[in-house]
Amino acid sequence: MIEIEPMTTASMPDMYVLDALANDVEDIESILRMLNSETDLGWRAEWGREFNRLDVVSALSRLIRQDFVRVFIHDEEGKALREIANALLPPANYDDAYFGMTERGRVMHSNWDPPTQSE
Repeated sequence: MIEIEPMTTASMPDMYVLDALANDVEDIESILRMLNSETDLGWRAEWGREFNRLDVVSALSRLIRQDFVRVFIHDEEGKALREIANALLPPANYDDAYFGMTERGRVMHSNWDPPTQSE
């Protein structure tokens, strides 16, 4: 059984970033675009301001260390993505990496009760 500690309001940016990874593997720019979108994909209104790169990198670092997110980098030929070892941060920088949910992250995301704008 997977044991997961509940997220608090302080860790809400982590959940927003995790939500941006719900359907696919994404790079940091795609995550930022989704979070700041004015569509249903975005969380800017709930967060109260525009997400910035530091918000996303910080959240991803925490999520990776907690085994909620996995990291992918390009293979040597640059044609495919390969997963790096669990809970390891990207080897160079976050711009060269892609991120996706782990099974543990999917469990956390599926049990999340997201806030609404009225909260």
